[in-house]
Amino acid sequence: MKKISNNQNGFSYFVSAKQLALYAKLTDLEKLQWVDDARTFTLIGQTAETKARHESLRKGHAQK
Repeated sequence: MKKISNNQNGFSYFVSAKQLALYAKLTDLEKLQWVDDARTFTLIGQTAETKARHESLRKGHAQK
């Protein structure tokens, strides 16, 4: 699989065929747990500004 990157925002990642195969073997519940764990991780690390933006988006407000 081709490496995906975005140099403007400073991130890149690669997902191998093996990783995709392992993910495909997870049960639906395990996949949902994986997503929830990722959500929790991002919530723990967010700044006050990011938290305010997320809350505004959740309420359906337009962003500047």
